Amino acid sequence: MEFWILFQREYREKVCSKTFILSTLLGLVVILGLSFAPAIMDKIKSADKQQIIVLETSGRVTPFLEKNLQDKLPSGEPEFSFQIMNADDSNWSTKKREAIDQLLTGKISAVVEFSSPEAPGKVIWHSKKIEMGGASTKVKTVLQQMVTQERIQQSGLSSTQLTEILTPIPFETQAEGLRAATQEQQTQNMTLVYFLLFMLYFSLIVYGTYVANGVVEEKSSRVMEMMVASVRPMTLMASKIIGIGAVGLTQYFLWIGTGLGLLALKGKGIALVPGMSLQINTIEPLYLVYFGVFFILGFLLYAAMYAGIGATVSRTEDLQQAVGPMTFLVIIGFLLAMFTLTSPNNPWIAGLSYVPFFTPMVLFARIVLTSIPTFYVLLGILDLIISTILFIWIGGKLYRVCILLNGKVSWRQIGRLIRQR
Repeated sequence: MEFWILFQREYREKVCSKTFILSTLLGLVVILGLSFAPAIMDKIKSADKQQIIVLETSGRVTPFLEKNLQDKLPSGEPEFSFQIMNADDSNWSTKKREAIDQLLTGKISAVVEFSSPEAPGKVIWHSKKIEMGGASTKVKTVLQQMVTQERIQQSGLSSTQLTEILTPIPFETQAEGLRAATQEQQTQNMTLVYFLLFMLYFSLIVYGTYVANGVVEEKSSRVMEMMVASVRPMTLMASKIIGIGAVGLTQYFLWIGTGLGLLALKGKGIALVPGMSLQINTIEPLYLVYFGVFFILGFLLYAAMYAGIGATVSRTEDLQQAVGPMTFLVIIGFLLAMFTLTSPNNPWIAGLSYVPFFTPMVLFARIVLTSIPTFYVLLGILDLIISTILFIWIGGKLYRVCILLNGKVSWRQIGRLIRQR
């Protein structure tokens, strides 16, 4: 009964706070932004029509570009519009200056300088921005095709000989020891791991700090003295941890529910980062079960540590320094999990995935990305359960002993308190 009353108090207090409301709304805005990002990018791209001057001598380059670059914008308009500017050795510099002037005044998007007298056989792309891909890459690809065709014709080889020369060798990729059989499946798994790991990382740091901060606030306001007189310290700690955990789950249910609703309406995946899109129908339910297990155990492990350490300080100003080691462990675990995305079978990663502080993130990433025998998965979960129980006991002991102490308790004193019966 006492636990339930304290749990409700903790939950209501946090859910009704401005911090919770603002962070939840911010998360919903981010989800909406990710969902509609492709449409927004299409709108931006629709206004990005490429008007290009081609400076050349032969008159053959521009028609080839017009024929082979017929990409359309979302509005249906051609993406590229080419304007030929013929020049020779005598007036090349003058024509080039005219074209560059139009570029600088914003009348055109780019100038393609094809085989100038100063650089025969070379193509120079003039633009007001440095592009990573985009229009310049498309133009380069088409011009390479044109030059390749001309060189083939000049070589005098027959079509049969050219076919034999240019036929690519059969090259097949087979993933061994990984969950995914194809590159697409592996990308989906990596996207899922990235998304869920970020959720876990955010939860451990933010809600763990909430737990510690709540303990310090109550301790500094002397509310704790009255509560301890009628309620066991372990009940107080448990209600705080589970109450704040429920707050986190409420926030995630709102975010995930919104995301799933948008996916159902659109029937597409959400683009989390460029080149990574999360498709709901490709997620194995077992992965979500594993994530739930690691999420709960990981939160309980770190929340107990945050609560115990929070009880050792009396001022909010001292809290950040006190919880620094826990935050550092969470960051290290997240970085190791990021490394796991590219090297899930690395021996060091495999070993560190059974260190309790890193298990929730690293072992989960390895389960999704590579094949791990069920025995080792269960061993990791058992290791985490035992460690969680141990740290709940340690956190509870610190909470019980330090909750009414004033001032900051040193790490040496913490060690002595843990060893005491």
